[in-house]
Amino acid sequence: MPHHLRSRALPALGGAALAALIAVAALPQAGNDPDPEPLDARPAATLAGGDSILNMFEWNWNSIAAECAGPLADSGYTHVQTSPPNEHILGSDASSGEEDAWYIHYQPVSYEIESRLGTRAEYAAMVATCEANGIGVIADVVINHMAAGSSTETRHGWNGSEYRQFSYPDAGYDASDFHNTGSSYCEISDYTDRAEVQECHLVGLNDLDTSQTDVRETIAAYLNDLTSLGVAGFRVDAAKHISATDLGAIMDLVNGDPYIVQEVIGAAGEPITEAEYTGIGDVQEFSYSYDLKNHINGGSNAQYLTTMGTSWGYTAPAGVFVANHDTERGSLTMNYKYGQDYLLGEAFMLAYPFGTPASYTGYEFSGSSDAPPLNADGSVADADCGAGAFTCIHRSPYMSGMAGFRAATAGDAVVNTWGSGDALAFGRGDTGHVVVNAGSSPITQTFTTSLPNGSYADVISGSTVTVSGGTFTATVAAKTALAIYVGNDSGGGGEPTANDCVNVNATVSGTSVGDEVYLVGSIPQLGNWTPISAGHLSGTAYPVWKGTIQVPAGTTFQYKYVIVRSSGAYTWESIANRTATVPATGCLELTQTWNAA
Repeated sequence: MPHHLRSRALPALGGAALAALIAVAALPQAGNDPDPEPLDARPAATLAGGDSILNMFEWNWNSIAAECAGPLADSGYTHVQTSPPNEHILGSDASSGEEDAWYIHYQPVSYEIESRLGTRAEYAAMVATCEANGIGVIADVVINHMAAGSSTETRHGWNGSEYRQFSYPDAGYDASDFHNTGSSYCEISDYTDRAEVQECHLVGLNDLDTSQTDVRETIAAYLNDLTSLGVAGFRVDAAKHISATDLGAIMDLVNGDPYIVQEVIGAAGEPITEAEYTGIGDVQEFSYSYDLKNHINGGSNAQYLTTMGTSWGYTAPAGVFVANHDTERGSLTMNYKYGQDYLLGEAFMLAYPFGTPASYTGYEFSGSSDAPPLNADGSVADADCGAGAFTCIHRSPYMSGMAGFRAATAGDAVVNTWGSGDALAFGRGDTGHVVVNAGSSPITQTFTTSLPNGSYADVISGSTVTVSGGTFTATVAAKTALAIYVGNDSGGGGEPTANDCVNVNATVSGTSVGDEVYLVGSIPQLGNWTPISAGHLSGTAYPVWKGTIQVPAGTTFQYKYVIVRSSGAYTWESIANRTATVPATGCLELTQTWNAA
């Protein structure tokens, strides 16, 4: 829920006030209304147990299309989620100092499929490309409100649509289509008041009166336009601010049977609950992401994660995530800056069968409103996974490989659980087995498994794991994971030999205390362009960073060195990708110097 969205027409909020506003929905409140019965609406389509979503936040349409035709086509991800595709305010209409912020996408001025992420034609082409590669598209849709506007000044959206407060002619809305205009104007301040939350305005964003037939039909027409382009489902932003009755009635007007997941941030004692919306579709379970952080990066042991589910108080059917575009900028969940802990959270979520998982990939940021990389005309730049701000973290085997694990183990129950401190393991029937070590020391353990006897390739490292007589023995390094499944018996190349190695001696300048250096590259052993533990180099001989990485003989790959700052930011070599081949005999020796030219 974009609690912090605001426009130039609103008074500027300081950081403390903004943080307090965002936190309102997550803190326990004293309720004053009984919960209504859950809505009995037409149920939405559900995703299968092996399906998974990749939320490609602020990726433009052409870049998503290229990724669907490339790395994603060979991953296990079955769906991608796009940022809102409709026309939004211009960056110049954002608050001073926040021009071009990411959240201008959550301030719609029309339902035209034209935004700084691309054109209607590009969106349609992206959907078609993804579908051709077996990947459905889910659109993030903003249907609770329209952009905050001035009552005295005509402004313009990205595609030229004119708008004012309570007047959006290109969307078909005037003042009669909104809640509480004129002398009855109100903004949300009390989350214990149901009517206020669902009928007053969200930090100046004009709240649509979704009880009206014409408003419902206008919104449904927008959603039907998206389904006509091939969109398979919707993530409904700020669903909590639309009554479940109204939202269900809107979705009943939508053609086909789209998948629906709704943003409903519940809190103890509040009158609006997640359960009200389960008759419409999945509901995002924010507590899941909070608990993942607590057990992987917090004070509770990771071993207890194998019991996650409705017994923990979660609502079902649920959409689950490690982070999303709102939470990664707060403190309640992890984000890419958490490094291996974040990747372990993603790997666990994809391996564990509760809910429909939505993995997350975005871009580096330092401030909560930082824009994505932009072109000179203000449009969002293409994602560059070899350099630039887009993290491309989804290419890590902890995500793309584990999406494949999820697909392969669909429908199989959790069996053979094991846990000790911050380490855990479990099987998925007789199809797969996963070990997660969130601790600070390696573990060596013999695990009981239902997998058939044989050799399996570890999804994460590519090394071979042998199952014999219902057990396998493995050493799992600190902050790493292991995952094997039936059908994935290649990629490890057997046990590593003396020839399957890359010895690195890299002189890297520009590092500070707390920084780390990685060799990253185009193959799983080097993270598919994301830093992973296998490519981590030791700085004990500073300024020379050393390491040995297991890569099969004969493998040709592209690579670069990257500094991962103590803040979580990446600094890449400013050169074209390097290329090397592991020789048939002997190790590949890389004695090189960081190149920032």
